Amino acid sequence: MEKETFERLFNEFTELNVKVTKLREFLTDEDKMKDINQLNRDLLITQFKAMETYASILSIRIGLNATQEMLDETSKDQPNE
Repeated sequence: MEKETFERLFNEFTELNVKVTKLREFLTDEDKMKDINQLNRDLLITQFKAMETYASILSIRIGLNATQEMLDETSKDQPNE
């Protein structure tokens, strides 16, 4: 896999994980969820599961295609938490 393609894949995975985390927090916030009807709750849960599945697929693709050099370079570009 080309370095540029890998970087796009890695960035997409990173951004998706942020969105998955935010949606998980939203779904577990009872105050926010109380005003949402059941159909929309079900759709949000389905969306969350689909996002988690997609993140898992991206993670596997990263693991299959990453060289150590690519991993080292992308990890140095990530902000420290």
